[in-house]
Amino acid sequence: MGKRCICEICTCGRHHCPHRPWRPGGDYGPCLVTSYNTAYKQHPLQLRESCKPEASALRSDDPLSDKTTFRTDYVKHPLDKPYVHPHEEYKRPPGAIDTLTSYHRDYTEKHAPPAAMIKKEGPRQLPARFEGEPTYKIDYRKWPLEKHQAKVPEGWAPPTQPFEGQSTFTHDFRKYNEPPRKSMRPTEATQLSNSPFDGNTGYRADYIKHPLQTRVPHEKEKYRGPNAPFDGMSTFTRDYTKKEGAKTESCRPNAEAYQSDAPLDDLTTFKNDYRRWNGERPHVHLPEQYRPPEGEMDHNTTHRIQYKPHPPQRVAMMKPGEGRVMIPGEFEGLTNYKSDYKPWGIHREVPKAREGWVPNNIPFEGTATYKSHYTAHNVAPPRSMKPDATAMASNAPFEDATMYRTEYTRKHADLCPAAILDTKSSSYTYVETDTRGHKQYLPVYEKTTPLRRVSSAAPKVPAVMVA
Repeated sequence: MGKRCICEICTCGRHHCPHRPWRPGGDYGPCLVTSYNTAYKQHPLQLRESCKPEASALRSDDPLSDKTTFRTDYVKHPLDKPYVHPHEEYKRPPGAIDTLTSYHRDYTEKHAPPAAMIKKEGPRQLPARFEGEPTYKIDYRKWPLEKHQAKVPEGWAPPTQPFEGQSTFTHDFRKYNEPPRKSMRPTEATQLSNSPFDGNTGYRADYIKHPLQTRVPHEKEKYRGPNAPFDGMSTFTRDYTKKEGAKTESCRPNAEAYQSDAPLDDLTTFKNDYRRWNGERPHVHLPEQYRPPEGEMDHNTTHRIQYKPHPPQRVAMMKPGEGRVMIPGEFEGLTNYKSDYKPWGIHREVPKAREGWVPNNIPFEGTATYKSHYTAHNVAPPRSMKPDATAMASNAPFEDATMYRTEYTRKHADLCPAAILDTKSSSYTYVETDTRGHKQYLPVYEKTTPLRRVSSAAPKVPAVMVA
């Protein structure tokens, strides 16, 4: 049989080779078999022309015109000052204003001595001296600390060597002329080969063509009709027969009111728990009776005394004059509509009689052709196609035998040999991985070769199209 890859071992079409060649160090490289490398060829490309316009400014030799649409369309017209109605001059009323108010009369200026200052006594001081130490002085005591002398910098001496003009960055990091790195991007050209195309495949080498045996045609049997007469009984009519069942009783409650012959018991929980008790009326305090004050009441107020009635004066009317200017003469009601659109003498058209038509002189009997031809018939209402509400019941046991249970039997699904590769149950052993990333396996019963890995440093074999 020879070596076979995962693509050839798989029988379900779900397993494929990873197409990644092996690299030294236990790593897989990128996939080498892609539709882009095998199907798309490299074409010469031309640079696109720039759509950006030139940066030159738009110029014109015509002189600059200061005419605008506003200057050409809007002509200046003389404006008349609008008419303003003159207001009447203010006339001061005669007489003097009495500025005396109740505030000036009732609240007069009072002279009082300034308020004396109330001086509070100072804090109380004891004659003896306070002798005591706080907890801060007892716990936190002052310790003698040695004074640190400041470090004196050593004298700076200028360098004796001349200045070279190079910094540490320029001296340490020097520029080396290295060639640019090689791009890791694969070439877009199609991998071609000068050797002739080898069309030998595993199918052509392993599968031998055998002559086919001649097929013997079977004679078609002639149709023979049944001898028994046709019975119109179907399985549905035979199995599902009409059963006589009782009508389903309604679950709706009776609409009659509940009645009872027992006397009404008016004892409720409220009457039973909350009973009437003989309570006393709460005491209500009676207020004292009103007694009017002695003497007579003076009804004279400051308003009545100070504000005396004066004869009212009629307010002059501030009605403005007539704003419209009446033009003398008669009003001319002639407009463009009256002059252009004039009423014309239009007469209604009389319908013309058809030629050869003579009106009927017989009086109308009162019966139309519709009433005489189409007479009413007593038609019975159509029968309702709605099924009745009786349930189909049967005393026979339920037959649950279906076509699926009787005709469809469980089949055994064969396991794909590519799914159990690299396991103990597999009948193939791993041999090698070629340059294109195909994992080659060999049957166990054939002679196996030692395992080996193909390095990516090995010379590449030109790509071959597999038929």
